[in-house]
Amino acid sequence: MEKKYLYNLLIVGLCLVLGACNGYLDEIPQNKQKLSTTDDYDQLLNNAYLTKVVLPYIDVLTDDMDYIAADRDPGFANSSDTYLGAHLWDNSIETTMPNGDEAFENFYNSIFNTNVVIENIDHAVGDVLDETVVRQTRNHIKGEAYALRAFRYFYLVNMYASPYDPATCETAPGIPINLEITADDKVYRRSSLKVVYEQIVGDLEKAIPLLEENPINNGKTRFSAIAAKALLAKVYLYMQEWDLAIAQAQEVIKANPALFDLREAGENPVIYTESPLAYWTADNVPGIGYLSEKNSNVLFVNGINEVYRILSGDNAQTVFYPSETLFNSYEPGDVRRYYFMRRNTRGRIRYMKNRYYRLNYLDFVVQLSSEYGYTRVLRTEDMYLILAEAYAHKTDGIKMAVGYLNTLREVKFRAQDFETTGRLDPEDFNQQTLLETIWTERRREFCFEEQRWFDLRRTTRPSITHYGITGSSTLEKDDPRYVLQIPQKELNVNPEIGANPR
Repeated sequence: MEKKYLYNLLIVGLCLVLGACNGYLDEIPQNKQKLSTTDDYDQLLNNAYLTKVVLPYIDVLTDDMDYIAADRDPGFANSSDTYLGAHLWDNSIETTMPNGDEAFENFYNSIFNTNVVIENIDHAVGDVLDETVVRQTRNHIKGEAYALRAFRYFYLVNMYASPYDPATCETAPGIPINLEITADDKVYRRSSLKVVYEQIVGDLEKAIPLLEENPINNGKTRFSAIAAKALLAKVYLYMQEWDLAIAQAQEVIKANPALFDLREAGENPVIYTESPLAYWTADNVPGIGYLSEKNSNVLFVNGINEVYRILSGDNAQTVFYPSETLFNSYEPGDVRRYYFMRRNTRGRIRYMKNRYYRLNYLDFVVQLSSEYGYTRVLRTEDMYLILAEAYAHKTDGIKMAVGYLNTLREVKFRAQDFETTGRLDPEDFNQQTLLETIWTERRREFCFEEQRWFDLRRTTRPSITHYGITGSSTLEKDDPRYVLQIPQKELNVNPEIGANPR
């Protein structure tokens, strides 16, 4: 791959400084000639967490967003137009992005930083004299680096390669793997899907004991042992390793069974109502952000809320809205319908999952920060739904699967409605109808959290039709465009990677 995409320089004085959100260190050490202390490596790793917009288009690809051209004001530079190529699944979604698809570059830059940490942290000098403390710090930083590298490869392989299939993974092309810290010219080719997933699992298997045995509380914006376990459970689900996914998710829930409880919110007539709101502020929209790192069910948060501008309220900025099909997928009594979305007085559905309080919701936000929430989040709800899906694939697992579904759904429904419309009966399902129910539940629970596109890819890859300014486009069932195209600037300098089929 092109060196500037895969390699930040090890000389820290030449590294780029990324703006930091709350909970992140401000910058990598600029006054050092080379990395030497544990703090140097910790700050370099902090740089790799990417506290900026990276994937603003990922939910635009899904059936959870609508583009309403009638609301578009041609007199303004509408930010929706930037992502229209992605919304219409152009052969390369970059066609309407002025800077192209930057996720590939950003994630591989992040991986390079983790490589540097993993390779060199054992030689770092501590800031204290106690060698036991220094060793614990080194090992914790290394564990974080392994977990973060796995997280980056997990995203890359689920964007730029086909979904994992145990029957074909040994020969199916994945993505390039780079574990080096040198900057020599080199041709990078794709590893197989099997090799890529083995790399991800291997990194997490190294990360978890390092983080467990060397605990340091860095908050939820950095990887912990429980967050790494949650990611591993998700990886096993994608690999269709049902028993391993069950064991890992159960371990997470045993340590933290908390769920975001919406039953009290369901009793609030301002929240649970069909009445539209003209505008939203802290005064007239009670409740807290669903994806806040302060919530006990949240295990890890990364980046910033990437859908804020895309789903903001000013038509001069965007004409993307949560889709009608998503809004109508919630059952009577499901509080999430009104906690995540709400119609305004014009009848348009507005996004409010993070419930922005710092500024009026309709204000234009020049610089987003973590005060506006996150979209890459690991939380316990995912563990319950992983358990439900994994058990549903087992011949005798329907009762267990429905049990985990009901545990989750009970705290998302109004108390008076759960018994009548929310509780599910194992007798009502066969394996296929249960899986479809679980996938719909995932859609409801994880909307606008960068999960829907991945779930569509790994399950049914259905046909979807989107509408643009002048017409429509259809993503056919099993369409090759369910795999995003490698960015053109990468193909230009490293054609050995090979474009994805179209």
